[in-house]
Amino acid sequence: MNDKENTENGEDKDSSIRDDEVDHYAAGLLEAIQNGATLKDLHGVSQETMHDVYRLAYDFYNHGKLNDAESLFRFLCIYDFYNPEYAMGLAAVYQLKKNYNKAIDFYALAYSLSEEDYRPVFYAGQCNLMLRRSVQAKKCFETVIGKCKDPTINTKAEAYLSALDEIKDGNTKNTPRGNKDEDS
Repeated sequence: MNDKENTENGEDKDSSIRDDEVDHYAAGLLEAIQNGATLKDLHGVSQETMHDVYRLAYDFYNHGKLNDAESLFRFLCIYDFYNPEYAMGLAAVYQLKKNYNKAIDFYALAYSLSEEDYRPVFYAGQCNLMLRRSVQAKKCFETVIGKCKDPTINTKAEAYLSALDEIKDGNTKNTPRGNKDEDS
């Protein structure tokens, strides 16, 4: 048999069978995900395993191994995208790596997945400050103060707002219109 006959007789059939299997698997996967399943569920990854991976990612984070922590938190987010702690972890890594825009995006995800947890809003405020977006930062801190029931986070948010107000007042006093010495 020559190559042309192999292609015509068997290889095309094998290829089309594999394509059909892939299409069937992909359709089933998409349907499951659209119905709320996670990759963790689809692949049978236990909650215990996910917790162990989270602990390892958290340890990497605490020891400054940010690239390793990022990889594991990304894995966790992909395999269980409904867990706000995984998004918080990835956001925290991005914040430490000074990738503030990505951090803000993942803090927003964590906030949308959580109920009554305003830590992501607070940390997004910090990231906005680092990006010199004081108006957005102020809104984050005001939201925390207005809605959060955690006194520790509220105290920190109040300190940031106070500092922002002092900076604003200091800038106003140093401008020609705001300098009282010039008005005398």
